[in-house]
Amino acid sequence: MHGSLEMLATFIFQMIILVDPVAGAPVLLAITPGNSRAERRSMALRGCLVACLVICFFILVGPWLLGYFGIQTEAVQICGGVLLFVIAMEMLYGRITGTEISPREERLAESKKDVSITPLAVPLLAGPGAIATALLFAGRASGPYDYLVLLLGTLVVFSVTLLFLWQAELLEHALGRLGMAVVTRVLGLILAFLAVQYAIDGIRGAMG
Repeated sequence: MHGSLEMLATFIFQMIILVDPVAGAPVLLAITPGNSRAERRSMALRGCLVACLVICFFILVGPWLLGYFGIQTEAVQICGGVLLFVIAMEMLYGRITGTEISPREERLAESKKDVSITPLAVPLLAGPGAIATALLFAGRASGPYDYLVLLLGTLVVFSVTLLFLWQAELLEHALGRLGMAVVTRVLGLILAFLAVQYAIDGIRGAMG
């Protein structure tokens, strides 16, 4: 029981860093300049729902896919650690990562009537970093109860994200661009530590 609660807390914390609703709020405002607040909230709801389903899919089906292709847990840990470290470095330096929405995608999104699926759900919310984290934790699951814990954690993460997106205007006004940049950099530093630990665990496991 204690182990499952620890897994739940760790999973939620890491996924919140990767989904990054603080940074997602101003992006949502930027790609929906011609939409009303009600329309923006509706798109945020659909985007979070789709992103939640994507992550749940990889939690449930990911281990089977890895087993089918003969990919060991250690390989997922090392690769996931490297990928998360790259994302962390981009967050630390305040740059748009290649796993998230690019300036070009942002311009294209501005001309779309509905951005809930792309680019909001994928890749902004459920990007490769979030998917890799879902695979890492699914590989740790030892039974149905652990999978249920991860699914619950995913629901919590995207519920919190939805609240942030629904209050995007208020959040941007309260924190400002400088405040959001500071939060993103601090979370990037924590993510870098976690990424290195994943890689170390993977290397240690591969070497027996």
